[in-house]
Amino acid sequence: MTFLYLFTRAPYGHSIAREALDMALASAAFDQHVSLVFAQDAIYQLLNTQDKGNTEKKPHIGVINALPLYEIENIYYLSDDCTSRNISATNLAPHAKALSATELADLMRSADRIQSF
Repeated sequence: MTFLYLFTRAPYGHSIAREALDMALASAAFDQHVSLVFAQDAIYQLLNTQDKGNTEKKPHIGVINALPLYEIENIYYLSDDCTSRNISATNLAPHAKALSATELADLMRSADRIQSF
């Protein structure tokens, strides 16, 4: 089964982002094919330069960088969201790949299950 986890919220102010990452890891542990897409404000989760000093804003980048170790290698972000937020792809997790809106639509059509957070 193919799972697509679509992240759309900023990483802080709630626990949804971390819980969704945990859900993706659990799916992968049961040998499910998992893809993650970071869209809209969720793209901030992929930043390598998150504020590690603020405990209320514990960065997720450590977990995201470890995802390939758990066979979650399909990690994407929307290139338009990068552009609209003035974020350079060089500042994002190195294994994350850019997607266009059309490519996202194709990925969504190919998924058996889609979870949006």
